[in-house]
Amino acid sequence: MAFPRKMIVIGLTGPIAGGKGLVAEFLRRKGFFYSSTSDRVREEIRERGIETTREILQEIADGLRRKFGPEVLAKRTWEIIKSQSNPRVVIDSIRGEAEVDYLKKKPNFYLIGVTAPRRLRYQRVISRQRESDPIKWKEFLRIDKIDFKSGQGKEGRNIKACLKKSDFLIVNDGSLEKLKNRVKLVMDKLAVLK
Repeated sequence: MAFPRKMIVIGLTGPIAGGKGLVAEFLRRKGFFYSSTSDRVREEIRERGIETTREILQEIADGLRRKFGPEVLAKRTWEIIKSQSNPRVVIDSIRGEAEVDYLKKKPNFYLIGVTAPRRLRYQRVISRQRESDPIKWKEFLRIDKIDFKSGQGKEGRNIKACLKKSDFLIVNDGSLEKLKNRVKLVMDKLAVLK
């Protein structure tokens, strides 16, 4: 299926509990088609029949990048979004620099970095109570460090490099309403939600 002429693709990057999921859900409610590179990893985990933990997600993702190339999750996600007809798309959980480079070659792709202070992100992890999230502070720090940088060069995750390549950066350090307003400002600049 051919892309709609005025398709716009918003990519989301940022650390654990920074607010990417909230931004993705906000855009979903505004009519965006949603997909996530993490869903490609979860599909692989389901296929293998193993338990989903944050560490397993990271290990499987890095293994896929080593086996099929560092942009594999972005490529697989792109195949899904190009087969649907919605002209507005959001891709969540972009964590690799090679993924960003691959997607930035696509027309009308914009990367939004969503981040927050580490202590605040940890508090959010505790309150959201996802089974794959670390509960103890030291475990959170260990997982967060791996998420920010794993692998060599463009292989693996590198949240720091992805945030640097963002077209827009949102610091999610306030209320949900404040976050929505910051997203609306970005969308206004792109003339998307009008």
